[in-house]
Amino acid sequence: MVRDLCMFAGFNEDSQIVWFKITYSKEPGSLSVITDLLEKENAFIKFGHIDNITQTTGEYSIFTELKKDADMANLAQKIGELEVVSAVEFGISEFGMIYSVDFPLNVIGVRGVMARALTIVDIIKTLNQNVPHAEGLLTLSGLRGGSHAAKYFKSIMPINNNNFESMLAELYRAVGWGILEIECNPETYEGRIIVKDSFIADVYGASDQPVCAFMSGYFAGYLTEYFGKNISVREVSCKATGKEVCEHVISLAPSRENQEYQLRGDTR
Repeated sequence: MVRDLCMFAGFNEDSQIVWFKITYSKEPGSLSVITDLLEKENAFIKFGHIDNITQTTGEYSIFTELKKDADMANLAQKIGELEVVSAVEFGISEFGMIYSVDFPLNVIGVRGVMARALTIVDIIKTLNQNVPHAEGLLTLSGLRGGSHAAKYFKSIMPINNNNFESMLAELYRAVGWGILEIECNPETYEGRIIVKDSFIADVYGASDQPVCAFMSGYFAGYLTEYFGKNISVREVSCKATGKEVCEHVISLAPSRENQEYQLRGDTR
């Protein structure tokens, strides 16, 4: 996920923002050993997160604020010499603005990029205004993305009827797409998804028609991959049309229709 991405405001000329990516053994108290050393070295931790690499090892990515004259290489060496640490990487965010521990960014298993919501919405608007069947094309594009996400989740962790909804909701929040409320019956394949603060609807502006076809497709792709059945998702209410939230209805696609056809939706 993009949880190693952060922004620091209020640049201090007397300090520097330094990131460390530390691979450590997940023994009891191992993180405390690392944080204790950083505290002794006057490294103020501003932001950090932990990724589980394997059952025995983890990756601790942190941004620290240190004095301008601090010896980064020496501190990294001290961290690397800890018994619980197997590898250390570090770097400096020169202007303390936006930085990532990793380049390229990795988002659910593949390269990711940062983009303004307006940039993506401009692409959607251009398609809607100039391309026949734009809504269907956007739905199909989302379908592929949602399917890839579900495949990745299944490859790295157990996914079941107890967590498939929360995984999707956490993904949307993490990448800034929106806040989800999901109700989906895994026996009937029916339900609905409420999207609060949809980045598409919020930025798109007023519209006579729902504008989140890409999200409908993403939901359909994710659920289709998880359930192993063709799932149809359509947006029935959109914030861009003046509604309070966006609402997408989930249902099992008619068996006589192939997935590509049933996802195309109405044309504009």
